[in-house]
Amino acid sequence: MAKFSKIRNGANAAIVTATAVVAATNPLNATGLSALTRDSGINIVRIGEGPKTLAPFASVVFCMQHKDQCVNTGGPSIMVLDKNRKSQLISVNKSVNHAIRPVNDKPGVDVWSIGFTTGDCEDFALTKRKKLLQLGWSSESLRIAVATTNSGEGHAILIAKTSEGDLVLDNRIDAIRDWRKTDLRWVMAQTGINPKYWAKVTANVEEPQLVSVRETVSETAEIKRKNATDEFRPNITVTFAYFQ
Repeated sequence: MAKFSKIRNGANAAIVTATAVVAATNPLNATGLSALTRDSGINIVRIGEGPKTLAPFASVVFCMQHKDQCVNTGGPSIMVLDKNRKSQLISVNKSVNHAIRPVNDKPGVDVWSIGFTTGDCEDFALTKRKKLLQLGWSSESLRIAVATTNSGEGHAILIAKTSEGDLVLDNRIDAIRDWRKTDLRWVMAQTGINPKYWAKVTANVEEPQLVSVRETVSETAEIKRKNATDEFRPNITVTFAYFQ
């Protein structure tokens, strides 16, 4: 794709200590997934959905060609990240990252696609989203987002909205991270109600953590990719269009 321009305390010491001990012994820390143990009094900070904005034109074309990928399937807007869902998230992220060879679109061409063996960043994100939908994840919990990296390169990723926070599935690394713990500057993302529509990303939104999940998963996604693909730097062209 072408260039996208740059654009409570309330917990006491005992709770803080206990949380630190659990975090240190939790094998899922190796995945990059954050806040894997719920404790009352700790808040989740979610990525905010701001005012509607123009959808990337390539996403409009994609939705015309893949209508089943651009509808609201119902279900919860936030998925409970139990042992099974954690395993699915880790497995899909890792398998897609290694199944697709990263290749940028030709200059001036921006095509969003799924089901190919080569592709750029949004093709990885769309493929992961499709696989998770097939596993029963709700459409509202899975959103394609556009951001820029520290180097100013445009980048598309998948955000999974879960009881453990809003987690980023990025084709550049196998680690799954909280959206605040990345090198990305957020620009826009699909809306929850309708994947065809996009909204600007706004300031953080805090909410109490209401779900207690203490299960562990043996899989790990913290596998550093040290081959040539680590240097792959997506190059996004974003042309915008309104859905009529």
